Amino acid sequence: MHMRRLTQRVVALPRPFARWGRVGRVLVSAVSAAMLCSACDARDVADATLQQNVSPAKAAQDLWVADIDSLALRVDALDSAAVRLTESVTSGTVAEAQQAFAAARVAFKRVEFLAAYYEPSTTRAMNGPALPRVEDEEGPEAVFPPEGFQVIEELLFPAPAAESAVDMLNEIRNLRAYVTRLHTAASHQNITDDRLFDAAKLQIARVVSLGVTGFDSPVAQLSMREAAASLRGMRDMLSVYRQSLGGQQWAPLDSAFSQAIASLSDTVSFNAFDRLGFIATKANPLARSLVRARDQLAIGTPDELRAFRVTAVTLFDEDAFDAHAFASPASERATPAQVALGHALFFEPRVSGNGAVACASCHEPSRAFTDGRTRSVARSGGSSLRNAPTVINSGLQSGSFYDLRTTYLEDQISDVVSNAEEMHSSVERAAASLAGDARYQQLFSAAFEPAQEGSLTGHTVRVALAAYLRSLQALNSRVDQALRGDTMALSLEERHGLNLFMGKGKCATCHFAPLYNGTVPPMYTESEVEVIGVPATNVVRRARIDPDSGRFHITRSTPHLHAFKTPSVRNAALTAPYMHNGVYASLEEVVDFYNRGGGVGIGASVENQTLPADTLGLTANEQRALVRFMEALTDTVGVTARVSPSGRQVVQHTVRP
Repeated sequence: MHMRRLTQRVVALPRPFARWGRVGRVLVSAVSAAMLCSACDARDVADATLQQNVSPAKAAQDLWVADIDSLALRVDALDSAAVRLTESVTSGTVAEAQQAFAAARVAFKRVEFLAAYYEPSTTRAMNGPALPRVEDEEGPEAVFPPEGFQVIEELLFPAPAAESAVDMLNEIRNLRAYVTRLHTAASHQNITDDRLFDAAKLQIARVVSLGVTGFDSPVAQLSMREAAASLRGMRDMLSVYRQSLGGQQWAPLDSAFSQAIASLSDTVSFNAFDRLGFIATKANPLARSLVRARDQLAIGTPDELRAFRVTAVTLFDEDAFDAHAFASPASERATPAQVALGHALFFEPRVSGNGAVACASCHEPSRAFTDGRTRSVARSGGSSLRNAPTVINSGLQSGSFYDLRTTYLEDQISDVVSNAEEMHSSVERAAASLAGDARYQQLFSAAFEPAQEGSLTGHTVRVALAAYLRSLQALNSRVDQALRGDTMALSLEERHGLNLFMGKGKCATCHFAPLYNGTVPPMYTESEVEVIGVPATNVVRRARIDPDSGRFHITRSTPHLHAFKTPSVRNAALTAPYMHNGVYASLEEVVDFYNRGGGVGIGASVENQTLPADTLGLTANEQRALVRFMEALTDTVGVTARVSPSGRQVVQHTVRP
């Protein structure tokens, strides 16, 4: 329910273009003109390269390089406009600079799908979040300032301050250097057919999960037209396969592109855009048309392990995600026997030091694998622990714990088992305590090849528990069904809530659809932390921030003070209370907190808050619709069943509402 923002800067959100008057009309005209010009250039290059009998992939590369040349020209024009802005900040120079920025962003979006695929670090530098970047491995002082388009956007919109013009000019010139780097890399890149189609599939996923939510245009809200430009750029590059496909087979893909682009181009405003309709009836059909064209061309898929499976078509497919991609690279895929063993260990109190606490003590299946407490009870009897999160879909994230102190579930298990206030043992001691049990000896032997020290070891305890946790996937809520095409699976209020979640409410700029956690799509290699200013007590004014330092305790890096992992809001209706300290008892209270502007909005002193401190401006009806949407994300089918080692279901836990 928040979006990234330069720290220590609060900027009021602009009104939609339709209400910006003359400046808004100028921006829209500039964006449209840039799109048309770039498309014409792309078609000219495509025709010329195909006439020279080069391969389609090489022709696509030529188009990419040509579009980067266009991007360079647009950035140069932005530079010139910024120079005039440094000389005099007037309505004319501001409008000119904003117009130049809009055109440059459109040019960038045309090349983004291949840039993000082949040059991800350069692309992030050009268009990453406007927040300081912390390099954890290099120490607490390794904090790098944000750079690129999003920084320029916040300096330029809704109206630049005179003193920021020089900073903006410096950022633009830094951006120009990255464009040059991208051009050099693109010119020497070896593009292949399978990678080109793979990059296109990932870009559609990027558009629906980041583009239409305003993730990278949080202030100017140019998102829809930029998403349309992205799809135009992809269509132009893929048109190099038109001759190979033939007219009849190219037409469905071309039509799918046209319909998706028209849907984005026709939107009245950022807040009014129907994201559910776009995803279900435009973006997903486009992704399916893309895969059909690839199959007709007999082009395969890259052979690699990825969270968003290379064989999946859309982010919303039932089997779109592979939890094994989040496991250690050295690990092997879990077997049914290992999952069943892990289930038994999850409920086994002998894993703890005193033989009285099991994993299920704090993660009860009947409560969607939480415990219903504000904070879980520590072994010493106090409440020093944090609120217990659900472990449903916990295998679909890059990092564990609120402070992201471990990367893999296996390490999380070791940490919990050894924590003196939790299980106060070790996986080795747990293995030793089970070694005399003939039943467990049999289960471990069936699940693991006996090594020199046997099959019941601390290592296999970790592996089995992690296998069980990764099996706890539930991605078939009514929201999922609606996004797959059955839009009537949601009520009108729930559909409104979905569009608010992914639009005006800014929720999906941190809780990324469709996992609705903080692991960033479409590559899912990084989980974000945010500083939202969670208060110590449930108040709406003169708040004090909760003293828990969050990730700062791990990295000692200033931007991480009070920063916490962005959790999933799936099954949130079942997992109250909320936040790391359980301060909010209901989803209504959570939505109200965000609507007020987080901790700063309720009076707390949070200098590094990444959540905008200005109100979201949600009405009472809109707040209620958001809650109804989150309630529709409930899905525990298949994960609360107790399973025997043979795989046969024997008990179904009743989930409490």
